[in-house]
Amino acid sequence: MHKLTCLITCLIVTLFASSAIAQDELRTAEAKDTKRDTKTFNVTSLNGKAIKVRVIPDYVNRVLRMTCLKDTVSIPDFWGVPPDIEMLNKKFIRISYAVRGGSNLGLGKTLILCVNNNKLVEAMHVLKYTNWDSGDEKMDYHISLILNGSNNTNYQLTVSIHDYVYSKRNPETSYSYSDKTILSFDQSKNVFYSIKENVYNHVAVTKESKSTTVKVNGNYPVIILGKETYYYINNRWYQTVEDKEMSEI
Repeated sequence: MHKLTCLITCLIVTLFASSAIAQDELRTAEAKDTKRDTKTFNVTSLNGKAIKVRVIPDYVNRVLRMTCLKDTVSIPDFWGVPPDIEMLNKKFIRISYAVRGGSNLGLGKTLILCVNNNKLVEAMHVLKYTNWDSGDEKMDYHISLILNGSNNTNYQLTVSIHDYVYSKRNPETSYSYSDKTILSFDQSKNVFYSIKENVYNHVAVTKESKSTTVKVNGNYPVIILGKETYYYINNRWYQTVEDKEMSEI
């Protein structure tokens, strides 16, 4: 009996040790991938200064991080897939990244980043795509964008939107929608927008390590992309999740 107990104990210890070694090896591999996929971009800030911006896909901690001098933007819902990054011009970087969805659900977001007064600015942060297929039910929403203009006074984004829903069980809910919209550039807040809207008596919840709630009262830039609407409040982008509550995108 004593030998059997010792054998079981040794087996458990071995299994835990093997698991720990495997986890360490995985973290080491992810750290190497992070170093490999980290990119540095030479950007001209909106106020005309040459700035270096680093985009760091932290696969170990599942965080997408952008840094500039001493400023950092961190995205905590990053899913460990290499982001798709493109310089739209000397001032704007487009960063598209995958987000953890669910069973048969694909999600991705697009962030347009610029720099002003040595600070990173999320000029746009929206849903890039969502798709779902269960056989009888299908959904596909995605956008594509083109930047036009040569300076802060005439920048525009042309955004193409496609939204498709198919339901065999409830065919009356099926539809196919395609459209194009043009977003202007707000020179004071340095963000793209569709309209400006008064919003009162709402609360906005951030996605920081410790969520905070702020009261929303005022006039804000709004992006409308088909069925998706985004509000730029206190240097962050939000969407309405309930009647009077907003959540950071």
